[in-house]
Amino acid sequence: MVAPRTNLDKSPFLQRKLPDLPTQPGCYLYHDAEGNLLYIGKAKVLRNRVKSYFTASPKDAKTRRLVARIWDLEFIVCETELEALVLENNLIKEHRPPFNILLRDDKSYPYVKLTREAFPKVYVTRKVLKDKAYYFGPFFPASTAYRAAELVYRFFQIRDCDIDIDGKRGRACLKYQLHRCTAPCIGVVSQEAYAEQAKEAKLFLEGKRDELKSRLEAAMWKAAEVSAFELAAHHRDTLQQVDAWFTRQKAASADQEDTDLYGSAVLDGRACVHRLVMREGRMVNRHEYLLDEIETFDGTVLAAVLQRIYSVEPVPAKILVEVEPDQADLLRDWLGSLRGTKPNIHIPKKGEKVDLLSMAQENARMALERKFEPMRLNEAVLEGLQAFLGISHVPRRMECFDISHGQGREVVASCVVFSEGVPDKARYRRFKMSNEQNDDFANMHEAVTRRYKRLQDEGQEYPNLVLIDGGLGQLHAAEAALKELGLDHLELASLAKKEELVFRPGRSEPFRIPKSSPVLQLLQRIRDEAHRFAVTYHRNLRAKRTLQTELTQIPGVGPATARKLLQSFGSVGAIRTAAEHDLSVAIGPSATAKVVAWRTASTEIPQA
Repeated sequence: MVAPRTNLDKSPFLQRKLPDLPTQPGCYLYHDAEGNLLYIGKAKVLRNRVKSYFTASPKDAKTRRLVARIWDLEFIVCETELEALVLENNLIKEHRPPFNILLRDDKSYPYVKLTREAFPKVYVTRKVLKDKAYYFGPFFPASTAYRAAELVYRFFQIRDCDIDIDGKRGRACLKYQLHRCTAPCIGVVSQEAYAEQAKEAKLFLEGKRDELKSRLEAAMWKAAEVSAFELAAHHRDTLQQVDAWFTRQKAASADQEDTDLYGSAVLDGRACVHRLVMREGRMVNRHEYLLDEIETFDGTVLAAVLQRIYSVEPVPAKILVEVEPDQADLLRDWLGSLRGTKPNIHIPKKGEKVDLLSMAQENARMALERKFEPMRLNEAVLEGLQAFLGISHVPRRMECFDISHGQGREVVASCVVFSEGVPDKARYRRFKMSNEQNDDFANMHEAVTRRYKRLQDEGQEYPNLVLIDGGLGQLHAAEAALKELGLDHLELASLAKKEELVFRPGRSEPFRIPKSSPVLQLLQRIRDEAHRFAVTYHRNLRAKRTLQTELTQIPGVGPATARKLLQSFGSVGAIRTAAEHDLSVAIGPSATAKVVAWRTASTEIPQA
């Protein structure tokens, strides 16, 4: 048995602290040589648990990497193991160490958001913010989120607009006429009445059928008693529609206890946990959590997952799982301290719960494939590109340059970045050339020089492949720029448009990659994106020059005033129709008089 690679012979901290570890329960914290926190754990006996990391017992790859980086440790003694569990959970939430299991909620699915304000609104979003609003979801597929929001508009007439509500708007929008909103913007509904609508919408989105029905029935009879028959009829119709909606939902269980079911799948060192949320016997929600560097989903991983989830969410009466969580009794005690009574954690053996657990496992498997199969395909294409070009590394990061101009004017360059075969738009850069000239080779030399001089000065990471849009001339210009910077070790290639030939430095003959090859299609995608980015920038500059030229033809208006006009109004058409007061605010009364005179002169009709 091979002993794990450790820093025991190098770290004076480990040498001093390991022999003196206490035998009580507590938490231990591992640090690297720079003092960064790596991992937080708990133990019934601190001495035994911590020392086990440095023995010859077999460990998974992630733990081996952790042990190789441990340089120092801290420990906190607790009275009981339960107290240690609570402390561990709090410390992990606060510090989020990289080697602890940290759940990544899948935010690619939409949520329905109900805001918390005087007149709440409902809309679909993919961003979950810490803004005290209510979020319901995520929804699978995405279309069901929009369906749920539409039902809220239809049943409860909650607004979705962004306007400030003061009740003084001149008229309501079309949604008021369509009975999709009660128009608080024009004061048709009071804040108290609208708040009741929002409460009912919240109950609907939470799946609380019985409570919602009781509220609607009470409102219906109350309206009937005061002869508000139209309002009573609306409550009656809403009650019927809501009842029909819930009836159509699949009744997952006759068991009325709140239950969470967990299914998992593992693929290539990543895991997905799919959680089905059941309330009052109905499935009301689903969540997916992604975990990195997981080889097997065992009881230890499951226990950590449950700790992370229920440290921030309510604990249900039942938790159905596929494996027994590690230290299950201790976990039940901790969850019971949060809930008031211990939850029932068990593995279903038969009946509909087994079917639901299988459904959760299948959803987890499909989620992993949906997210990471494209990464597998991209990996194969990138390896194919490496083989075609004969470069030393898989081109996980590629940068592509293109030049755009109009007969030597508004000369610009683009640099687009692809990471793992997909656009990394946050890293895109564009350049306005210092000298306007119709010389693609000189312009390419300048663009490449400016880009990599900047990376060089800032000590940033270089790409695995630099791609040039063009032929041998552009390639040689880029090669010269890299050589002048001492970066001629960077891999370089160019893609010529006409015949889609790939050129490489030091090679007389170009590569001919089959047109059906995914490798060529990837290069084309990068090249076309660089072209699009450059052309868009060039057109924007050209449009600005054209507008400025027209404005500077106004007597007494120079480039600075023209820029102010464009910044304030955006277009010549808007300047022509702008109020004099607005013009005066933007450019002052003197220049306004000149613009007004120009407008008047340009609209005069010549006499016959």
